[in-house]
Amino acid sequence: MNWAITRYWLSEHHSTDALAGSAPEVLASYLLSKTANIRVGTGGVMLTHYSSYKVAEMFNVMSALAPGRVDLGVGRAPGGHHLSNIALQSGVIAKRNVDQFPQKLNEIAHYFKNTVPEGSVVKGLQTTPKVMEPAELWLLGSSNDSAKLAAEQGLPYVFAHFINYETGAMEEAITLYREQFQPSAILSEPKVIVAIKTIMADTNEHAQTLAKSALHAQFYLHRGVLSRLIAPDKALSEVQTDKEWAEIEMIKDTYVIGDKATVTQQLKSLKFELAIDEVMTLSPIYDFEARKNSLKLLKEVTNTL
Repeated sequence: MNWAITRYWLSEHHSTDALAGSAPEVLASYLLSKTANIRVGTGGVMLTHYSSYKVAEMFNVMSALAPGRVDLGVGRAPGGHHLSNIALQSGVIAKRNVDQFPQKLNEIAHYFKNTVPEGSVVKGLQTTPKVMEPAELWLLGSSNDSAKLAAEQGLPYVFAHFINYETGAMEEAITLYREQFQPSAILSEPKVIVAIKTIMADTNEHAQTLAKSALHAQFYLHRGVLSRLIAPDKALSEVQTDKEWAEIEMIKDTYVIGDKATVTQQLKSLKFELAIDEVMTLSPIYDFEARKNSLKLLKEVTNTL
């Protein structure tokens, strides 16, 4: 199976059996060993929990094993359950680690060049193994703050529309990123990925049916319940009131759902209005074959944009 997809990323989640990926770097390494051309990486490593040096060396190992195919997407938010955050940080105050995020991000960029930031207490430190092509470093975010930080440090930026779908938020963040971008040793000009939720099928009707699983999960997530996807024919059975159905319609508006013609129209508008470089998708579909077909159809659509 070869759809010429550019990259595939794994996310980091803890203390839940609803989502895979408590160690995305391990999953990424496994997928790198099973593939030949596609870039594989993390979307992302929650850097507030970890040593920037350890993360840099870990991804250098991956880059040594799969040169030119490793991506390191990092996020600032601690994310996840508050108990897992405490456990991951060994009781350190979470806010302190979040405040250190810009410094940690800058350190990784230096470590990938086998240098250290000016004034560092670890002057002379080596990042091993030494690699010709270190991982491609991306900053993930869903706010103006993350857009500004990516611009300041000259990093490529991923806006998570599937997290922040407020009207105008994506446009504002990406515009800010492009306007304030400072060229760096990593990147000479702005580079943007928009991460969206897509559910595609051969017909609009089938796509709407497949979407019920994801709508069900997100409906309950709004109520503090993180649950696995369930079959479409069982989803939304407990939604009854007009207010609840109105909420489902609002959730649906955050997705791109439909057949090739419908999705093409929506993505063309997105691409040309924002001048984005890549579209990344999250496709929460219960049936695996239907999910593969959705990704195949999406690739056919993006080839025409």
